[in-house]
Amino acid sequence: MLEDWTTAFEAWVRANADLAAPVTFLIAFLESFPVVSIVVPSTALLLAVGALVGSDLVAPVPVLLACIAGGILGDAAGYWLARLVGPYAVRRRLPKSCRRIYAWSVVVFQRWGWWAVFIGRFLGPMRAVTPLAAGVVGMRNWPFQSANVLSAIIWAPLVLMPGSVGGWLARQLGPEPDPLAIGGLLAGAALLWLSYQRLRPVVRAAVKARLERGVPPPGRGLG
Repeated sequence: MLEDWTTAFEAWVRANADLAAPVTFLIAFLESFPVVSIVVPSTALLLAVGALVGSDLVAPVPVLLACIAGGILGDAAGYWLARLVGPYAVRRRLPKSCRRIYAWSVVVFQRWGWWAVFIGRFLGPMRAVTPLAAGVVGMRNWPFQSANVLSAIIWAPLVLMPGSVGGWLARQLGPEPDPLAIGGLLAGAALLWLSYQRLRPVVRAAVKARLERGVPPPGRGLG
């Protein structure tokens, strides 16, 4: 079902290329807005947009800028929402599936502050609650926004890149690709994938260990 939805979305953007940037902004906003990213398959949609960029069907610069802006404003909206309604309302309104990681994230924020905001955008479970946790612990606006902006500038090209590379490769191969070229590309892709699979747990473990040093596990520290 997700694949069908993504395919239909890609076809729609292909037919409405002039709306690619506004749509990308909306998707990035939803991806960064607390909790919504769990419900909306924003990452898959951004990959589809990236594929259209790589296929040279939509302009890359407006899409990239829209993705950055959407990411920044999505996190900023979540932060100000938490500051406005307060911790009690945030905890009551959160889905049960998010409460443990939210509680843990709040404790992480109390210890690491700026770095927790920056790194949280790149860690799936934390990304859904990062702005809320920052607002709840009373993090000052300027440190939050600086981490928010810097992380979005890095995150946007990273989230669009896989789709863009795939679209570019499809365009380079053309309708009648050379079997040797396909073999070389598949071998290169397999090598990159294996390297990613080997490095991902190492990097994640290092980041998590850094954040968790002296921080209780999810479910403790806050109700």
